[in-house]
Amino acid sequence: MFCNLLDNAAKHGGSGKRIAASVTMENEYEVVRVRDFGPGIPEAELPFVKQKFYKGSSKARGSGIGLAVCDEIVTLHNGKFDIANADGGGTVVTIRLPMGN
Repeated sequence: MFCNLLDNAAKHGGSGKRIAASVTMENEYEVVRVRDFGPGIPEAELPFVKQKFYKGSSKARGSGIGLAVCDEIVTLHNGKFDIANADGGGTVVTIRLPMGN
């Protein structure tokens, strides 16, 4: 799952290919964030990016299955998987997993 998220960040991260990743604890959750600094995801596409085979308007390679699989893995662990545009550009994926899972 984490390889997929880092690969996506590298593919969509813009010319600098900068990626930020962090792992923190917030309340009773372990929180993982992966952020790229590319153009972000068009707002109209954000609700669909976790659907199987959805590719959006990006010209990047891929099957459109990776984020759906990541979402399913996190859900099976009673977690939350969120994708949003980051302040200042780029996309941030946030995974929240209950501690002890």
